[in-house]
Amino acid sequence: MMVKTYSYSAKEITKEYWRSGTGVTLSVLPLLLFRPSSVIVYILGSFLCLFAFYGVRAYGRKRMSIILGDRAIQVTGLREKLIQWEELEELKLAYFSTRRDGEMGWMQLRLKSRGDRLRVESTISDFWELVSICAEKAREKGLALDPATVRNMQALGLDTTFNDHTDANNSEKSN
Repeated sequence: MMVKTYSYSAKEITKEYWRSGTGVTLSVLPLLLFRPSSVIVYILGSFLCLFAFYGVRAYGRKRMSIILGDRAIQVTGLREKLIQWEELEELKLAYFSTRRDGEMGWMQLRLKSRGDRLRVESTISDFWELVSICAEKAREKGLALDPATVRNMQALGLDTTFNDHTDANNSEKSN
């Protein structure tokens, strides 16, 4: 496998900046224009901190790249991480819905190794390909996937038949 790099698109980062900026503005304006009570100041101050943190997070995503190679997955940017495939302990794919009917949500890939955890959201470029490659590495490692991860991989159209073999292999090893 050749080295492949993934990053969050400028369009997604711009959306996050706009959301953050709007939230900061709507939190600051009432503080500047009115004389709010101390309770309101604390509430608006809390919102201000949350939206500012969201903006910093967006900046971190802008600087972040995920490099996928034969031996490891590496995150570069503000917070650097390296997970060797041989040390991979867990792969989970979660779906978060923004509506009651289950529509309009996003997915999050979580990888765990001895000391590091990595989370990647579905707004990253070629997310399904990234999940597919990581799932293949989990298959090679013999990791079992939980039912929610299997369902979410099937929703992406990915092959999940290896999970049956993994469960069988794990039961054989315990005998």
